[in-house]
Amino acid sequence: MSKILIVDDEPRILLLLQSLLKANGYVVETARDGNAALDIVRKGEVDIAVTDLRMTPMDGMSLFREIKAIAPTMPVVLLTAYASVETAIEAMKSGIFDYLTKPFKVDDLIACLKRAEEQIAKAATTAVKPDHPVRYRFENLIASSPMMMSVCDTIQKVAPTAATVLINGESGTGKEVIARTIHRNSTRAKRPWVAVNCAAIPENLLESEMFGHVKGSFTGAVSDKEGLFEAANGGTLFLDEISSMPLILQGKLLRVLQEKEIRRVGGTKSIPVDVRVIVASNANLEEAVVKGAFRSDLYYRFAVITIDIPPLRKRPDDIIPLARHFIRAERGNAVSPEISADAAKALMAYDWPGNVRELENAIKHALTFYHGGEITCELLPQKIREHKPAQATSEVAANASLKSFLKQKEREYIEQILNNTGGDKEKAAETLKVNLSTLYRKLSDD
Repeated sequence: MSKILIVDDEPRILLLLQSLLKANGYVVETARDGNAALDIVRKGEVDIAVTDLRMTPMDGMSLFREIKAIAPTMPVVLLTAYASVETAIEAMKSGIFDYLTKPFKVDDLIACLKRAEEQIAKAATTAVKPDHPVRYRFENLIASSPMMMSVCDTIQKVAPTAATVLINGESGTGKEVIARTIHRNSTRAKRPWVAVNCAAIPENLLESEMFGHVKGSFTGAVSDKEGLFEAANGGTLFLDEISSMPLILQGKLLRVLQEKEIRRVGGTKSIPVDVRVIVASNANLEEAVVKGAFRSDLYYRFAVITIDIPPLRKRPDDIIPLARHFIRAERGNAVSPEISADAAKALMAYDWPGNVRELENAIKHALTFYHGGEITCELLPQKIREHKPAQATSEVAANASLKSFLKQKEREYIEQILNNTGGDKEKAAETLKVNLSTLYRKLSDD
């Protein structure tokens, strides 16, 4: 039987529906608001969502759109006591699986769920790429832009393998999040995860930290100590800022990767280790190789699989989804506020030199001064509020004219595709080769 998520802000309705569906053999999860529902959906443990239309602070249609951005294929059923032709048409055109008016017959709801199960079963048997990225399985990785969806695609392909991975990206782009996501979706997920910033450990201590040492091997070595490789045995070792590793230690690391064994500082015994290594760098390692600052043989050993994380300024589609994610993370079980239009505009206009980490800090700043309602522009850090893109006025005017023309043509083309798909936004997004959240954003743009 499928697992059903019921969302309603009336406890008695939740209890009634839960009892009815359990009596019919379904496994049921419940949520009293949209934010709690989305937390459940992100875990990837429910098959169908049944939601009330009139709820606060997030209504049923808004919840549906958020669910579709996380789990595009999940059927969503809308319940309402406020029947109207307009609402029904909007819901069905937006891709709602079905629409039931309160009071409804239990048999009608069960029949609706059966049809949803048939759709899920049919979708499972159709030819779908086995490596299609399923974002909601990646609990802390937010990917709405085509660039990050491509990263998700790579993660899903590489995670089950034993390949070494090199992650490139500017500081603050989330390289450790990517590395941890690979580990959590690998066969080593239940084994140790060990992360270390190579630049944060003094050079004279780095070898001991990596490989351990034996008692008396140097001043202060009062007992035997295992290193990071031993601590990560069976699991994954993440080495951040690998470019800062001294050349002499690079040679020893290469030997460990080749021989799959380590020798503690001052020791004579080789210790076998089974560790998957993922490394990250915000410096260009190829340039470092040319300059002689990084060993070419080690570089090619690392670069079996390379993942390039684009800076946040090059993937604006991720800015608002990331901001909402950070809001939910900070608020915990409390209701998450919406981002006002002026705040969203300011966030989108800023160039984010500190990338995702800077965005997270900006949201923390805003929530520190938040006292209810929406998160407005006034709550954001001053440098974001007052940021103005460095561009000449004449160039702005010329670009605005071209952008206006292109935007109009884009809108006309989107509307044509929507007309061809009968208003099915999910099919339209697939035809346009964009994700669903991008399509909604383009449709909502003035």
